Amino acid sequence: MKLQALVTTILLSPLWLATETLAADDDAIAQLRATNRCPGCDLREANLSGLDLRGANLFNAKLQGAILRDADLRSANLYGANLYVADLFRANLADANLYEANLRYANLQGADLRQADLSRASLTRADLRKADLQDANLFKVNFSEAYLSEANFENADLRQVTFFKANLADANFTDANLFGSDLRLANLKGADFSNANLQAAILVNTNIAQAELSNTDLTNALLQGTEVGPVVCILDQVVNCLVAPPTPAAPLF
Repeated sequence: MKLQALVTTILLSPLWLATETLAADDDAIAQLRATNRCPGCDLREANLSGLDLRGANLFNAKLQGAILRDADLRSANLYGANLYVADLFRANLADANLYEANLRYANLQGADLRQADLSRASLTRADLRKADLQDANLFKVNFSEAYLSEANFENADLRQVTFFKANLADANFTDANLFGSDLRLANLKGADFSNANLQAAILVNTNIAQAELSNTDLTNALLQGTEVGPVVCILDQVVNCLVAPPTPAAPLF
């Protein structure tokens, strides 16, 4: 009988633990709804769609896989939060603190990130198509292989940002500061860099032939192998770019 009781206890323990885990998540959601505060809480895969979380304290919260579609997170504190693969479609994150947040693979399509602080955050392979990041602090953000087509970076602080292999087609960088940013192998087709600061930026082997470069500062930018319309940079700096020779006409016979 003792052996049977022990076996029964062992078999039921995982179910009890699972129930407790789910209850803990429910308690965290209830706490967040009631107090607008849940620092460090376990909110993994929680459905928080459409919630009014303005000014919420979610410092270091665990939000992996959480659903926050259309949520209002204006001025929320998400410092160090883990939002890996979270769904933030059209979420309002204006003025939010996302310093060092993990947003890898997150869905931020159409999200409002104006004046948000995402400095040192990781957004590798995140989807920010048509997201608004005007005036945002994006210092040292990692956007490697991210989807950023038609995103708005107007007047954003993009110093030392990594855009390695990112899709930036038709993105707006007007008046943005991209000093020392890494744009290697990025898709810049139709991107607007008017009045942008690209000093010391790394554009090696990048095609910016169809990008808008009116009044763009490319001082000391690394452009080796970069295509700039009819210009090909064969040395290291923009001052060394040479006009490419015309392509020979094909023979008529």
